[in-house]
This record gives sequence, structure tokens and C-alpha cells, in this order.
Amino acid sequence: MAILVIRNGKVAVMQNETQLNGEKIPGDLDSWQQFSTDPNIILKYSYGLLSERSATLYHTHPPVAAAIEKHTEYAIGPGLVFRSQPDWTILGMTKERAKEWGMLFQKLVHYAFLELNFYEKHSALFRTGLIQGDSLLLFDRKDPVDGLPFDLIDAGGDQINWEKSDDLGSGNRAILGVQTDSLLRRKGLYLVDSTAPVAFQDENGFQNIIQFFEKKIARQLRGYPLAYRMIAAAKNNDRYWDAILNRAALEATILGIETSDNADVRAQMERLAEEMRLNKKDHDATSTGTDTRLTAEGSITALGSGNILSLAAKGDFKFLEMKTPSNNFDKLHEAYLQMIGMGMDTPPEVVKSMYSTSYTAHKGAFNDFIKSYMKKRYSFISAVGYPVIRELARHFIISGILPMPNERFFIDPIVQRAALSGNWLGPVPGHINPLQEVNAKEKEVQNSFRLRSDAAADYGNEFDNMIEEWGQEEEEWSKRSPEYKAAALDAEMKAAAEKAAAGGDNSDDNSNDDGGAQ
Repeated sequence: MAILVIRNGKVAVMQNETQLNGEKIPGDLDSWQQFSTDPNIILKYSYGLLSERSATLYHTHPPVAAAIEKHTEYAIGPGLVFRSQPDWTILGMTKERAKEWGMLFQKLVHYAFLELNFYEKHSALFRTGLIQGDSLLLFDRKDPVDGLPFDLIDAGGDQINWEKSDDLGSGNRAILGVQTDSLLRRKGLYLVDSTAPVAFQDENGFQNIIQFFEKKIARQLRGYPLAYRMIAAAKNNDRYWDAILNRAALEATILGIETSDNADVRAQMERLAEEMRLNKKDHDATSTGTDTRLTAEGSITALGSGNILSLAAKGDFKFLEMKTPSNNFDKLHEAYLQMIGMGMDTPPEVVKSMYSTSYTAHKGAFNDFIKSYMKKRYSFISAVGYPVIRELARHFIISGILPMPNERFFIDPIVQRAALSGNWLGPVPGHINPLQEVNAKEKEVQNSFRLRSDAAADYGNEFDNMIEEWGQEEEEWSKRSPEYKAAALDAEMKAAAEKAAAGGDNSDDNSNDDGGAQ
């Protein structure tokens, strides 16, 4: 199909990607290798390579490792804490009853997380997902934890057989180790060394396995490593860095250069070379180490420290001036860190953990980073957090520990969502200027631009709990005040006086009664 384009003010016809009115388009666009628009096709031929190289960079390349660790630190930290907030309007409960039910469920979830060591698994699953593209959580019902119906086993995306891609019939397919239906809905996973897929849920709706990845593109079935855009750049940067270090190390070993046309000096250098060769032979017979070596011509190819190179020429000597790294090194390194920021959604300031820019610049950069890691946190909560608490709620209700909030809990997913609604609290970012930011939040609340509950959440607090704790704290603090102690003493003395007076009246009455009886 021909495409009309404007060229030099005239309409031209583009017959294909490289021909315009029969003429070849100048430039290298004709050699541009394009990716498919299908994200699964891209990963089909590169997932294993991308995952392995990303893992290598995480273990060997500090900037990539720093970006992954910062995302994990801010998004997950020591683990996400669940705060239950059931929707009482949908459940048909009173607000007070829903709050009581939610508090009980919240406590049960907390203790279950401790038994399953699930808080620690949060960061492991999240980090693995960033490194490999995917991470897995398997429900082990054959060997459950005491008191719970399952154990939780964390694993990496490398446990999915990504080479499994087949037509399964009836519109069902296996793509990158993921079993799908005709609408590309995920139904199960083909694990390594397994011929049959593991269904995400069994016939009764109980969870078997969870796959965590950040979905970026429609129809995406597997995850991209966070560093996938940076693999080539990181490798080239490593090569450049190593070359700079090697050159600097070489320069540091050379004290100076001697140039001489003196035949005696030349003969002396040749004798030194021969002695070093003989010493090396003797050393090699008893050791596998390396030694300083000279070629037959006397030139040094492996250097120690403080070497003097002799070049038979003009006959003078000069100390060598260190010129590595060059003045452009810092600029190139900073440009690479900026590329890390763009490719891995991590500002250079965060990667370096150095905040030397202005408050406004740093605040803007960090706000972008907050958006990045919060998006990943929400993906993690949706993929991992909710399914786990759903399984726990079912167990607690079936076992009678937790009352069923609504008779339709087990058959209506909307009712389940309403019952299991809540907040997941994680680490909160530190404040660059605490006083300035607190004042800003205070004005937002005062002008009704922000709810108190949202402001509390910014600091990792749950508002309802804060109100109760404030009341308890205020009551306890008031008991310690001098005014409270004085009032309590006065009340105690008044009560004692009233009791004494009442006791005297009774005594008089009793004596009169006794006298009357006599």
C-alpha cells in the first residue's frame, strides 16, 4: 500500500519503508530492526536472555542493583501491613459491627503472616519480580503450617517454562509457559520439568499459585525485567569503566620513562629481561601465580609498581603525569546515571543516594520516583496481597474463628471484595524539609483539599486507629497532670468526709434503736 507524504512542499508517494518515488531514503532507517507490537512475541525469543543478564547486572553492576533495591526499599520495605476496612454498606452490617469484624480479621491476618513468614516474602517476591520479570508464590497444601491450611513457597520466574508455546486446541494456547484461553485470559502456568500446567485456582476456587509482574502493555502475559532497557548500556558502561580503571592502574605503575641511545644501557636492560625470564621459569615450577614479564626485546608487558620504562632514543628521563580519568569521565558517568533514571524509573539522585541539588529539583525528582514505586506496589497488592488474605479469610470463616460477614460471601465476588477491603501500609518516604511539608499538608487539610485520613496515610498511619490511640493517650496523660492529681485528691477527701458523716449518722440511729429495744 502506497503512502502519500509531503517532500519539499510536494506530494510524494512512499512505496515501502525505504523507497520514496522510487528513490532510496537516505540514512539508516532501512536497516532498523523493528520489534513486534505483540509483547509476548518480543519475550518469546528473548525472555531467558533478558532474565539471566538482568540477574547478572543485579549482582555485578552497582547502579542497576541500586535502582532495584531502592524500588524494593520504598515500595515494600520490611513488608506491607494490612488494615481492614470492610464496606459495611454492601455487607448489610452496621458500621460498628463491620469495624469489629474488620479488627478481628486484621489481627488474624497479622498473626498468620507471622506464622507464614510472609512479611519477609514480600520483599523477596517483589525484588525477584523486578530482577527476572516475574516471581511466583505457590500454595503448598500438602505440608501446611500448623493451624493454617497451607504454606507459602516463593520462587522466581525462571521456574516457568518460558519455552512452552503451543496450540492447545479449542482456542486455548500456551504462550511463554502461560496457559491461556481464546481471549488470552491466564488460566495456569507450565513449570519447569512439568508436562501439565498448574492452574491458578482449583475447581473450588482455592488458590494454587500466584504470578507477580508489572503489566505494562495490553495482552502481556510475562513480565519484563526492570533493567531490560539498560542491559546493553550497562554492559558498555562496564567495559568503559574497566578500561578506565586498567589504564589508570597502568599509569600508576609507571614512575617515569627513560630514553637513551647508550649501548651499555640497552645491554643492561636485555640482561635484566633475561634474569626475569629465568626467575619466572623457576617460579612457575612451584607456583601458579603470575610474575612481571619482559619480552625478548626487553619491553615490559606486565608491570608492578614504580617501573621505569627504558626506550632507547634521546637519552633523558621524565616522570609520568597521571592523566586518567580525563575531565570528561564525570560527565559521561553522570550521563549514564541519568540514562539509568530514564530506563529504570529511578532518578539519578536516588541511585547515588546523594542529594546535592536544590530542594525544588530534588522534590520534583523524588515525586516522580514515588509515582513509579507506588504503581509497582499497587500491582504487588493486587497480584499477591489480596489473593493471600482471601484464602486466609476463607480458612478463618470455615474453621469458625471468624464469623461470616454475609451469607453470600462464598458465592459473590463483590461481597468478598467488600468484606476484604482495606489499606496496605508500607514504608513512607522521608521528608526533605519536614517543617515545610507538614505545613503544606496542614493547609491542605484546613482548606478541605485533603482528608485527614489521607494525610495520616502519608505518614504510614491508619486514621481510625490514630483517633482511638489519641483518646487513650490523652486520658492517660491527663492523669499525670498536677491539676488532675489535685482534683482527684479533692474528690477523694470529699468522698471520705461524706462517708464519715454518713457513718456518724448511722451510729446515732443505731444507738437510739438499741435504747428503744431495751
